[in-house]
Amino acid sequence: MEPKSSHSGGARRNPVALMHEHISRFRVHAYEVNAFGELGTSGLLRLMQQTASDASAAIGFPLDWYDRNGTVWIIRRTSIERLAAAAYGDEIAVRTWVSDIRRVRSQREYALHREPDGALLARGSSDWVYVDSRRAAPARIPRELQQALMPDGVVAHERPPRKPPDPPPGAFHTRRRVQFAELDSVAHVNNANYADYIEQDLYDALDASGWSLDPLGREGRLSLRHLDLEYLEPAQYADRLDGLVWVTHIGDGRMACQHTLQRNGHRVVHASTEWQWHGGEMPASLQEAARALRA
Repeated sequence: MEPKSSHSGGARRNPVALMHEHISRFRVHAYEVNAFGELGTSGLLRLMQQTASDASAAIGFPLDWYDRNGTVWIIRRTSIERLAAAAYGDEIAVRTWVSDIRRVRSQREYALHREPDGALLARGSSDWVYVDSRRAAPARIPRELQQALMPDGVVAHERPPRKPPDPPPGAFHTRRRVQFAELDSVAHVNNANYADYIEQDLYDALDASGWSLDPLGREGRLSLRHLDLEYLEPAQYADRLDGLVWVTHIGDGRMACQHTLQRNGHRVVHASTEWQWHGGEMPASLQEAARALRA
């Protein structure tokens, strides 16, 4: 997608923080939609990531500024809630703003709308870490960058530590090898690709338990409604990743799952997901498969 960017002329007031807004606009191309005819979760995450880069450039900190200073922003945790589908030809406006800045981290919020009707397609957030590229370690965010991101005063919120749950003994297991095409500019698996890993792992787990995905959606379809993804270690080319997935809740046409990706027994990523069945009552075969994966 080729973005069109805009930046608000002044700060907009918010009861939580004072911030500048940035909006990037995108058009959904035919090659970007999935078998259900919609832009998938990974595609939406890529729009969020591009918009963050556009927003930084709009306030005087483009990618080459970070290259000259030997620094880079890396996502530590991201979440997205999908509310409506985006299809081929849709124009999407991604609005973003920084909601807090801490010593080496910054939280960025997003709202994705379809134009011209203004329908809210998704909302999300990403917790970014400012990293010294040469040392591969977090670095203090420079004051001039802090002031540019939050010109009306820097706000910091506490982030309580979260311990991801351990996989139960019966969690479904998958294995994959990281491919070159899945890497980003810092030679790590791009954060959006993990959404594809997690989605595929659940489909494989359900298939092994007796329910198979229908890519044409003839009798309804299962879609990822909410994703909360935490990155704990980078995955690199040729790494072998073990995926573990289990269901924690099922009912009312929805299910909740936990996902872990490990390398040599060390957790690389952990995610919580919520899924929605579209098209009448959830099939009995899907319910039974989900119960078989219930922790």
